[in-house]
Amino acid sequence: MLGAVAVSWDRPVEVARADAAQVLILGDSLAVGMQDFLAEMITDREVTFDVGNGWTTPRGMQRLRIDLQRYAPQSVVVSLGTNDGAHPGVFKDRVRRVLDTIGANTCIIWLTIVRPPRKGPYEGMNRVLRDAAREDSRLQLINWDRMVHKGTVAMRDGVHPTVEGYRFRAWVTKAAVERGCAASRPA
Repeated sequence: MLGAVAVSWDRPVEVARADAAQVLILGDSLAVGMQDFLAEMITDREVTFDVGNGWTTPRGMQRLRIDLQRYAPQSVVVSLGTNDGAHPGVFKDRVRRVLDTIGANTCIIWLTIVRPPRKGPYEGMNRVLRDAAREDSRLQLINWDRMVHKGTVAMRDGVHPTVEGYRFRAWVTKAAVERGCAASRPA
């Protein structure tokens, strides 16, 4: 029997005590694919992965609320949106809810979206992310879509990179975690 988790977006999440070295990786199969590489690359911080194949942003939002009851990450890396529908307005609401759930002093690093046409257009979703990053200093984007379009990364199927592509994705993620965000830097 499978259990269900009730999640209410009307109540604030009780956040765990702060651990400045904590990095939470939240995401879909693209996060799964870089997990081994990223775990080897980030050695000066405790890294927690909560990732799963096929995850949509709503699934990630459920997991985030549970994770924030256990951890108080300094950085949250988000790899979500690839499996969502192609509706920028719906995605905008989801992004806002993710940002509202995460603490004010936490750096949020979100990788932009690339997917094949059969999954629907994604350019509007990346505009949502870019608009949100302009409005919220905690949100830093990794322009994965631009890296793929420039040919920096080889893709196997229009969504998933090659092994070397996953290694590169992990490397740019590590660099973003090390840089941090204006909102999470000490004064």
